[in-house]
Amino acid sequence: MNPDECPMCDAGVIARYRVNATGESIQVCDECDSVWEETDELPGPATATVEQFLTVRGLPLLWSQLSALA
Repeated sequence: MNPDECPMCDAGVIARYRVNATGESIQVCDECDSVWEETDELPGPATATVEQFLTVRGLPLLWSQLSALA
């Protein structure tokens, strides 16, 4: 498995994002929207989906809430 390949769906690529409202760094699969928080070990189970992650924080369910990190 490629280190950037999603362990949840085996189809997507994982990228790093910053949550604009909170400053948190997360990793997100571009295929299944699985989320790993900064302290989560990969490959491992996802913490949540993007929708669940934003909902728990009371944020709008919009990708504009996230900024891609290099």
